[in-house]
Amino acid sequence: MKDEDHTPTQVWRNHRLRQIMLFVTIPGVLLGTASMTAAYSSGWMTPAPPKPVCQPTVVPAPARGSFTVNVMNATGVDGTAAKVATGLTKRAFKVGGISNAPESWYVTQPAVVHHGPAGLDQALLTAAQIPGAKLFEDVRKGTSVDVVVGIGYKDLVPMPERLKPIPSEVSVNVYNTTYKTGLAKVVADEVKARGFKVKDVSNDPLQTMQLGTAVIRYGEDGDLAAALLKQHVPGAELLKIDRKGTRLDLVIGNAYTALTPEADVPPLPARPRSEVPTVARPCKDG
Repeated sequence: MKDEDHTPTQVWRNHRLRQIMLFVTIPGVLLGTASMTAAYSSGWMTPAPPKPVCQPTVVPAPARGSFTVNVMNATGVDGTAAKVATGLTKRAFKVGGISNAPESWYVTQPAVVHHGPAGLDQALLTAAQIPGAKLFEDVRKGTSVDVVVGIGYKDLVPMPERLKPIPSEVSVNVYNTTYKTGLAKVVADEVKARGFKVKDVSNDPLQTMQLGTAVIRYGEDGDLAAALLKQHVPGAELLKIDRKGTRLDLVIGNAYTALTPEADVPPLPARPRSEVPTVARPCKDG
């Protein structure tokens, strides 16, 4: 209703009420604005700066063969632990025990790496070989770790590309199968002069008779070393045998005459600069 519809008394009351509301509201707004300005000026209402983000500590990784890795199977699939152990061995880890995990252990992750307080770096290095692996700290002493393979396991990370060896990294046994006495010693001295590590020098312990130039015997891991040595022995035949490691046998045959002239040996490939392996220790907040 408009004021003209009210009695004089009602009009006076409405006018008085509006005055009171203005008297109360305007100072309140001004006081609140002044208070907020003072609070901002004093820093009371400034948002607190965010806490610094915790960063992992990157340190050199321990040598892969400096600690023991035990592998346990919690997948229910026979042979999984042995398969993982073989893969870790190929990656230069020292594998200890291979067994099944207790039946009460239900591991859904690809793997859980158990370690003691002193074995964190070793566990981090090992876990990095299995995508999705988790860590679990127990009370064991020392740096050994247990890899418990779970039902989420797929495979290890891909093997890094192998570097082609240089002569100083290749160990060679030189054996004679000919009637030429002392030939093994002559060839061994020449091979050694080219940078190879010569170990045993004698007649062939397998008592073979080689009619060709030579045979280079090697194991599964010695294929690159055998290919390198073959470049120095023209006409040599490569023969893969059941042997661990990269050690070679150079078995001299009756058709042998001399090593390849050094000028005709292919140059060694350039090697990338080696990088120090590292692990990242997770940060501990608070």
